[in-house]
Amino acid sequence: MQSILVSSSWNKNDDIFEKSEVWAAKNTPEDKPTNLEHDENLIIGHITSNWPISENGEVLEEGIDMNDLPEKYHILTGSVIYRGFSNPELKERAENLIAEIENGTKYVSMECFFKGFDYGVEDQTTGSYKVLARDENTAYLTKYLRAYGGVGEHENYKIGRVLRNITFSGKGFVDKPANEDSIIFNKNLIKSQENILEPEEKINDFNKTGVLTT
Repeated sequence: MQSILVSSSWNKNDDIFEKSEVWAAKNTPEDKPTNLEHDENLIIGHITSNWPISENGEVLEEGIDMNDLPEKYHILTGSVIYRGFSNPELKERAENLIAEIENGTKYVSMECFFKGFDYGVEDQTTGSYKVLARDENTAYLTKYLRAYGGVGEHENYKIGRVLRNITFSGKGFVDKPANEDSIIFNKNLIKSQENILEPEEKINDFNKTGVLTT
């Protein structure tokens, strides 16, 4: 199966993935485990490959100039779901997941480690955005971050967490993703030999979800 793991954007958890940070981490998802609802006791497969792609589904070249990198792009991952269990319960769990994906009711949600963060601040009146470095003068803003129990706002500003030095560590199959673009693609969009999206297909078609079974 193929899915969007992460986008260079501000997600619903108020975590902000800047384009340069995502680019530096773009190859780290490969060979990482996948699970159900972020439960590490429910491993269901692993990630086999990854590519950075634009919003119109074009693969971004490895040597792209950072000035030419789109503000918003996505990391597309290929992955496998384990089916060959001898345990009937585990086998049923896998088949149920595949059925949910084919019915279009499952999404994915990335997992990652990071070594620090700054603050993304958006004026809710003007929409202007800026990043504040986290230091002794700004550290008080942490208490307003939703990740640490805050409301995500302070003095008419929306506040997010800009993750730094990211390593993607896996993904969960979930019902409600933090990144609205984290869809799973239909098997008809997959080139069986090249294992990549057809270039003319658009990644924002939420009706085309599924898996390729063998």
